[in-house]
Amino acid sequence: MKKIDERVLKFGEFVNNKSIESEPLLEMARVGFISQSPILEVYVNTDDPGNIPHFHIRDYKKDGISGNEFHTCIEYRTNKYFHHNGKEDVLNSKLRKILCDFLKRTNEDEVESNWNILIKEWNRNNSNAKIPTNLPMPDYTTIVDNK
Repeated sequence: MKKIDERVLKFGEFVNNKSIESEPLLEMARVGFISQSPILEVYVNTDDPGNIPHFHIRDYKKDGISGNEFHTCIEYRTNKYFHHNGKEDVLNSKLRKILCDFLKRTNEDEVESNWNILIKEWNRNNSNAKIPTNLPMPDYTTIVDNK
């Protein structure tokens, strides 16, 4: 049986001679998919180092591998993109409407909306900046692009 190192790492510590702050965030909590072509997934990064609550929408490839064709982030509290390195795409009007419909819809496995699931996943996976669970969903049919 393998011995498991149960030590909790702090941000900036080194693992296998690499700083964990330079490693990509690979852990995420997927809420669902909003589009069939291309397949776009909506998710929350776990332990996101930022203090601006936001969710991700990215191109999804078979076998759980992310593509590089599309990736963007959107803030929870307002209808603004949260652009940062490599996550600077924008949704067209059709995809913004699809996103709104998806967020209002009840999750297939839950009894609440995808919007509420998205908030819970942020709060569950990111401790730096909590979001009120009763936060109303902004109107994402228009999203401010502050590039």
